[in-house]
Amino acid sequence: MPPSSERRPPGARRFALSAWFCALSLAVLAAVVLAVAPQSPAVASTTAATAAPEVAKEVSTVPFKARENYYCTRIPAVVTSRTGVLLAFAEGRTRLDSTGCHDVGDNDLVLRRSLDGGATWLPLQVVVGGSDQLAHGNPAPVVDAVTGRITLLYSSSDWNHDAARPSRAGYARTVHAVHSMDGGATWSASVPQPQLKAEGWGWVSTGPGHGIQLGRGPHHGRLIVPGDHTAGGDTTAGAQLYVSDDGGLTWTLGAVSEAGKTGAYPAEPTVAETVDGDVYVNARNSAPTHCQTNEHRLEALGTDGGGSFATPFTQVANLDTAPVFGSLLRLHALDQDGKPDRLLYSGASRLGPSALEDRRELAVRSSYDEGKTWKTVGTLVSAARAGYSDLTVLPNGSVGIVYETAGNIPHGNVAFAAFTEQAMNDSETELRRPRTSDTRVKAPGEAGNHAIVHGGAQLGTRLGGVAMEFDGVDDYLRLVCSPTLRVEDKDFTVTAWFRHSSTTGSQSIIWAYGMTGRHFSVRTEPGNGVLRGTVGTDIGTTEVTLPSSYNDGQWHHVVFTRQGLALRLAVDGGPAATATMPAGASASERNPTPAAEFNVHIGARPDFPNQPAGAAQLFRGTLDDVRLFSTALTDTEAADVKAGSLTVRNSEEKLRLGFSSIW
Repeated sequence: MPPSSERRPPGARRFALSAWFCALSLAVLAAVVLAVAPQSPAVASTTAATAAPEVAKEVSTVPFKARENYYCTRIPAVVTSRTGVLLAFAEGRTRLDSTGCHDVGDNDLVLRRSLDGGATWLPLQVVVGGSDQLAHGNPAPVVDAVTGRITLLYSSSDWNHDAARPSRAGYARTVHAVHSMDGGATWSASVPQPQLKAEGWGWVSTGPGHGIQLGRGPHHGRLIVPGDHTAGGDTTAGAQLYVSDDGGLTWTLGAVSEAGKTGAYPAEPTVAETVDGDVYVNARNSAPTHCQTNEHRLEALGTDGGGSFATPFTQVANLDTAPVFGSLLRLHALDQDGKPDRLLYSGASRLGPSALEDRRELAVRSSYDEGKTWKTVGTLVSAARAGYSDLTVLPNGSVGIVYETAGNIPHGNVAFAAFTEQAMNDSETELRRPRTSDTRVKAPGEAGNHAIVHGGAQLGTRLGGVAMEFDGVDDYLRLVCSPTLRVEDKDFTVTAWFRHSSTTGSQSIIWAYGMTGRHFSVRTEPGNGVLRGTVGTDIGTTEVTLPSSYNDGQWHHVVFTRQGLALRLAVDGGPAATATMPAGASASERNPTPAAEFNVHIGARPDFPNQPAGAAQLFRGTLDDVRLFSTALTDTEAADVKAGSLTVRNSEEKLRLGFSSIW
């Protein structure tokens, strides 16, 4: 590395940085001839995001493949060097017994470089960790436009080398830096950064994803890399910004947020410079349970060049996503390239609580007002399961993205794609899923358990009223987990109107929680000629059946009740089929509700769309007036519900989907 005395004076740095931004802007202008203007919010559509075409990709490659050099690769980051070299980083995870892809383990930081915009990749380089068994993680690269220096901040710790019990508890995690002056071909020795871990912090991390360089204001030329931490004996947590004013040679701690871990707090932040020189920070909402919120992103503004946060982190509205890291990228700024200000955000666009089930439908969305609002229309990059992602602008002005993806889980491989802004705009689609309302009587301030509409489910009719029609192909509803949807080990009742005429298969009316283990379900099985209700706990699944699938094309009303250990399944007020659950030694063993996050599906099994060929079909027919009560209704009360009463056990009514509208 060159000595500091060889560095250019501040005036030269400012000139070179401005020239670099100008060159980048010209590249964008040359590659993309399109006037970008803010768009009005789209009206909610019932068109599924998965039915929308993915963006036309100039390049689509997989620089890191699971089982190729490592058991798996995760936590991607990407930057474009001053000379146009594309650098894709990731964690190469090598478990000693090769049985998992864990956050803690013998993890290296690996790099693949591309000289042609991601079409081909040079051989894999191990930047950090090849000669040890430490847990190195969260590569966070940033490029200094003046010198071309690439700094990679990362964090490291030891770990429990018992591969059956991976744990980060009790191991100090520290921040380190390595540098490259030749576009990533070679790297300096690692330099510890103890000043980037404040006293009292436990877990400390960097990024993930790329850092930025400020191009405006009194802190012009400053490098900023975000990170997160825990403190107070793991009782508080927050986000922080690492800053450098000498091109990445030395780093100090900038803005720091702190919040109790009992509520929402930011983690895995990503940053972008605003046009007035502030730092917009968008972070993952790490609330202790994602059932507490439908807004899985938090945001704050860093002022004083990232030296402090102007306000506490608040929830980001209308940016539907699962709990996952996402990436910000400045695409345009009027004062730099003459085009309307535009920020991009990449992340899973499927709203849901699960880090495995709901990380899918990777999309790029835009803000034209510096992150104050986000458009619900966006560009679908991949309809498949996808996890963490990171964005960069390529030398030709295209947008490049690295992202985690695999088959039945959202990570394992790290893929790369590139597309023009024209292609991105041409393929924009509505990403916000429409909803249908929970119309029960709710407590003051309660938002309600509104169902997300998937596929092209449409409003139909029942006896002159409104119902929901399902095509049996891709239509279903999903309820994102809420504390009020937990039945625990208590009594409950599910009621619904249904109509269908299928002659084969098995079709779910309602399926709560997981496929196996803890769950409950009501499903019609024309292939077996039965209607089935199930409750699953840690000690097994109990089933109750009626000897008909009621596939006569007529409306029928089903009531499924658990009272103590007794299950009852009745249709149209007729005689109930009964079964008795095993007693279990504890309340936990009688509990069908998972401790973790969950979804409740209407018209589908939880494994849709990843169920195996020939498995249970989606519901084909019409459903109406789906209700859930946290009590066992009497026969009289069930008859009142069937008759349409809206005053049955309102204090115990946890869900009422009347399908009066889609919004």
